[in-house]
Amino acid sequence: MRCKCGTAVALTLLGALAARAQEEAKVTGRVVDAAGKPAAGVEVATLWNAADDRMVPYKGVTTDAEGRFTLKAHYGMEVVLALDKERKTGGLVPLEAKAAGKPVEIKLGPLVHVHGQFFCKDLNKRPTWTNVYLWSGQARPTWCISQEAKFSFRLPPGTYKFDGYGTDVQGVKKDITLTADKSDLDLGTVDLPATVIAKHVGKAPPAWHVTDARGLKKGAQLADFKGKWVLIEFWGFW
Repeated sequence: MRCKCGTAVALTLLGALAARAQEEAKVTGRVVDAAGKPAAGVEVATLWNAADDRMVPYKGVTTDAEGRFTLKAHYGMEVVLALDKERKTGGLVPLEAKAAGKPVEIKLGPLVHVHGQFFCKDLNKRPTWTNVYLWSGQARPTWCISQEAKFSFRLPPGTYKFDGYGTDVQGVKKDITLTADKSDLDLGTVDLPATVIAKHVGKAPPAWHVTDARGLKKGAQLADFKGKWVLIEFWGFW
């Protein structure tokens, strides 16, 4: 029996997307302040864009006079992050699969300002484009894209996975812990090492190591094609 790999992969992806869509459910809950009283006018979302030093909700909702909200989300895959309009207090709760269908309660507390910038020592310049995801468990509630190699978030205390990367540089991942007693966390300048290709821009290409190529002998060198047109095609997978 012959397996058509392309078809198998396509069916697998479609199945995964269908399963994800089926897992989306209605999430109900309420937001309360530090004293346990309903917090009205609080923005709630599973994903936030930290652009231009502002936390902007993606497909977010706002709590009513009783602090209640309803939104669509995926249990076991996402978290719910609530921030007040002034971005001074907030709260985050994971949507655990075992708690599917049960109302959630988010308690507001002081936020921590996480910020910093990127630089590439290998290239002696900052990347022209960067992005940072801050993961909470298996979910990523916020991201920050910048053309100035900067990042700025306001988040509740907790442990997060910092995942930063950019143009012509390799990514950096590390754990960061935010505590209620420290309202500001300056990560300073984070070095992003240059990619192998970026290091060779404007320089002679490295030597070839041909292992197998149609129409070429093994051990072929780039110098063998001097004076001829050579088409090199690069493949990438994500």
